[in-house]
Amino acid sequence: MTRSKPLKPFMAYLDEKQYARMKKFSVKVRIPMSHLIREAIDLRISEGNQYVNGFNAGIEKAMHVVSANKASEMRFPSGRSFAELINTDLVQEKMIEGDKESAGQP
Repeated sequence: MTRSKPLKPFMAYLDEKQYARMKKFSVKVRIPMSHLIREAIDLRISEGNQYVNGFNAGIEKAMHVVSANKASEMRFPSGRSFAELINTDLVQEKMIEGDKESAGQP
């Protein structure tokens, strides 16, 4: 495989199961493990990532379910409702989507 741009060395640690699964997949699809890692990084930090969008849609659905539940209207001494407290935590779990620049796109 000839690359038009130089590669920077990078070290990553995988647990034994991840390594074994990636090695098996690499052999099956005949793609070097290093190439699979580069693809995974590009997918994760690219704009419009379906995994990130689906994950965040799940978080938003959970927030809607919490807010729609009558029991979540209960208020604490702080004045905030149970739904507000839970949804604040759920928002923090959302994944940040990459952008064109971080994915190396024009």
